[in-house]
Amino acid sequence: MRRYLHRCAAVLWRAGLLVCLFSNGLHADDRRVLTGGWSAWPPFSYVDTVRGVQQWHGLDVELLNAVAKEAGYRIEADAVAWDQHLRDIETGRRDIAVGASRTPQRETYAMFSIPLRYETMVLVVPRGKSASLPANTPEELVAKIRQTGFRLGVGQGATYSSKAVQTFLANPENSDQIVSIRPTPPANVLEHDLLEALLDGRIDGYLSDRITTGQVILAKDAMGQVEPHPVKVRGPLHLMFSKAAVEPEVVERFNQAIRRMRTNGAERELNEKYMLPMLLTLILQSDWFIAADLLGTTVFALSGLLIAVRYNYDIFGALVLAALPTVGGGVVRDLITNREQLAVMASPIYIQIIVVLVLGGFVVIRVAQLFRESNLGAAGSRLFQYSRKRIEFLIQIFDAIGLAAFTVTGVVVALVTHAKPLWIWGPILAAITASGGGILRDVVRSDPEVPFLKGELYPEIAVFWGAVLSVYLMNEASELNPEHIAIGTVTTFVGVFVTRMVVIYFGIRSPRFRS
Repeated sequence: MRRYLHRCAAVLWRAGLLVCLFSNGLHADDRRVLTGGWSAWPPFSYVDTVRGVQQWHGLDVELLNAVAKEAGYRIEADAVAWDQHLRDIETGRRDIAVGASRTPQRETYAMFSIPLRYETMVLVVPRGKSASLPANTPEELVAKIRQTGFRLGVGQGATYSSKAVQTFLANPENSDQIVSIRPTPPANVLEHDLLEALLDGRIDGYLSDRITTGQVILAKDAMGQVEPHPVKVRGPLHLMFSKAAVEPEVVERFNQAIRRMRTNGAERELNEKYMLPMLLTLILQSDWFIAADLLGTTVFALSGLLIAVRYNYDIFGALVLAALPTVGGGVVRDLITNREQLAVMASPIYIQIIVVLVLGGFVVIRVAQLFRESNLGAAGSRLFQYSRKRIEFLIQIFDAIGLAAFTVTGVVVALVTHAKPLWIWGPILAAITASGGGILRDVVRSDPEVPFLKGELYPEIAVFWGAVLSVYLMNEASELNPEHIAIGTVTTFVGVFVTRMVVIYFGIRSPRFRS
């Protein structure tokens, strides 16, 4: 009996010990959980449906979860409007917020980490209206806004890293110029409502993150209606912790985690995944790049048309030979990277150029034949021979512009599709985009020479400059300065163009194997 009682006591003691340990583990785990929230702000935070389940994605979502994991914490978050999120931080209902500007008013109820990332804000105005606000600094821009009675649209609860902008918004005398706008369903994206207010004439302009507003403007097809003011405001964004719910030691753990992520490359990988593709996409949508892309497209299609004329192809054959160098490389590239939508199917402009060029070329050639058979044929022939070299040189210039545009596009696609490592796939996709279609054209017509593969120094230029741009972007992923990225892109474009013209001028050819 006594032995039985001893065994029962031992079992109870062990059970009690396990319960205590489990309870302490739960309490310890509770202390390691921080509550936050998400609001729609693509590409930093947005809802995506994966296999029928809605999930939050974006740079800020992954960045916060990665930093928290590095610090030994877990984040629990749900959807919440940004102004409500701020009130919850103040009352202690929520512990943490990401992507917050540091202001004196917020410091009364919140603590801030070291800078987590940087943002670039722009003033979006109707196209052509930037000249009415001449300024070189944020301070001068704010002064012009105040002097002209400019109606500035701002989001409810939003603040800005520029002290000049903060001072302007905090001054009650400027309340008549400040139009507060709240995001509305179903999108709940503030930039959507700000853009609508600008297009409707309810405001004269609004301040917004350059990447987010650029994405919204592209989606709304409003590039021709609005423009960013040349003055940009760049400032730090932080993690914000509730003083009512979080101890200062927690903030320091997160600071140490941010520093470790910057040294181990985790921050750079997230920037490559989200920020670089968006910044480069905005550059590709600029007027000068679109013009260069269309010029190159036209010349590539013309090269196929000239071959069709020389070897007496019919109209359909000419369409095939014109289409392959124009869109063939892009199609191969998109199939390799498994893009959801082929680039050629995203816009009809490329097919339209091909069809118009081939049909127009057919008419021009028939007219030229009738002209040659007339009495004016001899004079026309001399005139053509006189201008032939100039026309050929002009075509070579446009071809070099197209090579430059397609090289940059190939690297951008490597980023957008997350092809790893970028320094390998960037130059490969640049070469495929720039010269893959021309190779396909020559294979289809059974050309035994295939100039791109037998001596003509063409795809090699795309490979070299594609590698240069890829390595440059990988190094810039940590700083993520839009101006530096734009400079790198333009330098690559110019480098490809100049290299191609030098190759043409000196007749440089690629080394060949000799049997």
